[in-house]
Order: sequence, then structure tokens, then C-alpha cells
Amino acid sequence: MMKITEVTNKPMPTVYVDMDGVLADLFNHVGAIHDVEHYNQMTDKQWEDFFQNTDAYHLFRDIPAFPTSNKLVQIVKSMFGGYRILSSPLSFDRAGSIKGKREWLAKNISDPPDSIVFEHEKFKYAKTGNVPNILIDDFRKNVTAWNAAGGIGIKYQADENSLNELVQELSKVLK
Repeated sequence: MMKITEVTNKPMPTVYVDMDGVLADLFNHVGAIHDVEHYNQMTDKQWEDFFQNTDAYHLFRDIPAFPTSNKLVQIVKSMFGGYRILSSPLSFDRAGSIKGKREWLAKNISDPPDSIVFEHEKFKYAKTGNVPNILIDDFRKNVTAWNAAGGIGIKYQADENSLNELVQELSKVLK
């Protein structure tokens, strides 16, 4: 695949990739810990209690990777030349979750990101100057805020969407 600048001579957008739900299988992992058939059976209160009472470092360090994680990263790099991680830290234990997420990336992702950003307000990275950046995220609220800030948000959840769907969305940016 050609990189966007080779096709259009336009400035290259930065691609930001979320971790949980996109690369790391957090939700199925937490569902298994709570012994529920599907994580969507957990209440908001159960999620909040779980995150508030968990060892964030070990949780985020030990989450299973989706089988598609490294392929997703390779696709993004081949199309756009690189990528950055943009992940929300756990508000109950910011330092522990960041440390665990950094170790998870080093252990599970074979092609490291250009940089890693831990931020709740992801929309702050939606544009670089006048260039809209791309966010690949599983949380619709983040995608909506990203789009409202002038970026190109793509809703993608690894256990619900295929890589082909993601490639189709990324290819629209190239046109």
C-alpha cells in the first residue's frame, strides 16, 4: 500500500491507536474475572467497583492481546508510515495503569509506536495545525469528541469489527 503523501502530497495525518478494546482484550478479560458470559452483562457499578479495587499495574500488564493486534499496527504503519498510542489511564490508579500499559506494549506489540500518550481527553490530539489526525478507538464517545474537534475518528473494536472494515475506513482517508 502507498503512503498518503505518495498519493496526494498532502501532509501526513498522525494515526493514534487506542489500547483497551483495540489492541488489548480488557473487556473480555474483566468479564472472565467476573465469571459472566459476556462483559456487557456487567453493570456500570460493577465496572467502577472493579477498577477502583483492582491492582491496575498487574491488570493492564497482564491483559491478553487480541490476535489481530500486531497485524493492525502493521497495516497502519504500511498505510501512514507510523502510529502513536493514545490510551486513557485508569483514574483510580493512574501511575499503576500507565506502568502496566507500557509493559504490556513492550511485551505484546512487535512494532513499537512512535510515541505513547496517556490522556483522558483524547480530542486534544485531533488536529496538528490544520491537519486532521486519525483516532482508532472502541469507545464511541471518544470517536465523537475526536470528530467534533476536527479529526477523523474511526470506531473499531477488535472483538466486533474485522481488520478489513478498518482498512476500508483508513482507505477513505487516502482518497
